[in-house]
Amino acid sequence: MDLKKAFGKVFARSRKQAGLVQEDFEPITSRSYISYIERGEVSITMDKLNALSEVMGMHPVSMVFQAYLAYDKDISALDLMARIMEDLKKLED
Repeated sequence: MDLKKAFGKVFARSRKQAGLVQEDFEPITSRSYISYIERGEVSITMDKLNALSEVMGMHPVSMVFQAYLAYDKDISALDLMARIMEDLKKLED
């Protein structure tokens, strides 16, 4: 699975779990664009990710984190979090 498809899958699942339909995002973007996202046909910008995440009431990083877990089935959530923590430590130095 490529990264766009992984993100689309995560986005669709998160949207449904939040009890939202594609039309709920219309102040931000069209229903058809949401459909493109969910099918993994487009890459979205950081600004769009932030706006869509706000509608769902979740942090954008949570969605990106889940997308990478769907994209790389060989890594666990704990291992990915450890990798992120290592990367953050490097930035502090």
